[in-house]
Amino acid sequence: MKMKKLAENTLQWLFTKYLDFIERTVKIQWYEENHYGDSQIFGFWHEDSFFMNIVLDKLSAKTTPVDVIVTADTRGNYIENMVQKSGGNALRVPDGFKAFTALKKIVQDSYEKTHSIAVALDGPLGPRHEPKKLAFYLSEHAQEEFVGISLSYSSCLRLKRRWDKYVIPLPFTTVTVAVKDYGVVKKNAVPELPVDAEFAKGAVYLLKGA
Repeated sequence: MKMKKLAENTLQWLFTKYLDFIERTVKIQWYEENHYGDSQIFGFWHEDSFFMNIVLDKLSAKTTPVDVIVTADTRGNYIENMVQKSGGNALRVPDGFKAFTALKKIVQDSYEKTHSIAVALDGPLGPRHEPKKLAFYLSEHAQEEFVGISLSYSSCLRLKRRWDKYVIPLPFTTVTVAVKDYGVVKKNAVPELPVDAEFAKGAVYLLKGA
């Protein structure tokens, strides 16, 4: 058990140190069609989870603090650590039917506090690029705007054996971030969402000086 915990702590340290290094060397190009309000529901693809820590940290300066929905199992420990290091707060939600109670509390809390919520649309285990209804359930019941976020990378590693083709950006990469507000979205009326920022450029404008 001690060896397992040591290995977990070592990986968390490596992830956060590499995230810090990437943040110092990366160039971000922002394309945005969004009027930031008091709180919104941010949705992104699971493969972009690593770099989304940096994106959400920067977005929190434009809107309210961002809570990130994270799986309650061991995989979520690494994600929670990086979310916290980036100034966010992780909301641990179990998979399957056990999620209902946790999600009910998240919706209730959204009425009582002004926080934005971020969720991986096809998480926690896919299928890849098939959005589940969680983000849109939250948008509908909390009456908050859904904001889709798509990323593309000039240089990166993809873990192709993983279901999500998880992306690890390389140093000095240019990352394009497309942010689009879809308004309040009902869970039974999910819009078509771009899987890559390059495909979203035509729908958004370049934010000068970002």
